[in-house]
Amino acid sequence: MHDLVFELEREVDALIDDLDRHPVARALFDGTIGAPDYAAYLQQTEHYVGVSPHLLQASGERLGATGRHPALARLLVEKAGEENGHERWARADRRALGIEAGDVGPNVAVQAYVLCHRFQAEQGSGAAFLGTAYVLEALSARRAPAAAQNLLARSPIPGIGRAVTFLRAHGEADQDHLGGLAAILRGFSEAEESLAILHSARSTRVLFPGFFGPRGEP
Repeated sequence: MHDLVFELEREVDALIDDLDRHPVARALFDGTIGAPDYAAYLQQTEHYVGVSPHLLQASGERLGATGRHPALARLLVEKAGEENGHERWARADRRALGIEAGDVGPNVAVQAYVLCHRFQAEQGSGAAFLGTAYVLEALSARRAPAAAQNLLARSPIPGIGRAVTFLRAHGEADQDHLGGLAAILRGFSEAEESLAILHSARSTRVLFPGFFGPRGEP
């Protein structure tokens, strides 16, 4: 198995390349996204971020029950606490836009993301979600602060200054978290669970651009 963090960074690079080619994601990053697309993205963000604490907690408990990798199990449970309530930032930003989208459910990509990771957390490898956590935190650390700055500098959306809380706060938090996660993963060498971590990261890399797509049914 190659260095796990190196492999995960390759997934992050591939995801960023995909997002840079996605018209809505690219518009978010460069600060030119329209209000309806931004509101739709924030609502899908509520769905996938809102379920993260449960997935992290379940993953940590499953891994802890095996008695193996106690440091990883503790990290997952700690991260569940760190992520708790972050969906409220996205909800507050959407409301600040003044666009009420109604009871819009997760789109197909978000539904697939939740089901895939719920299976791993509850029945698969407890360590797997660390791959997704790394990819999402690396993406946020690299792009969220600049996206918030670009929105403030370029966006024609009225009141945009009140609608970048998620990007600002999540980006800052994930910059702090990423180094600790990388340090632990660099010392992780078990082949089977390393593959589960990498598979989780790849699944998220494939699904995440779809978070900018049409909604699912409520």
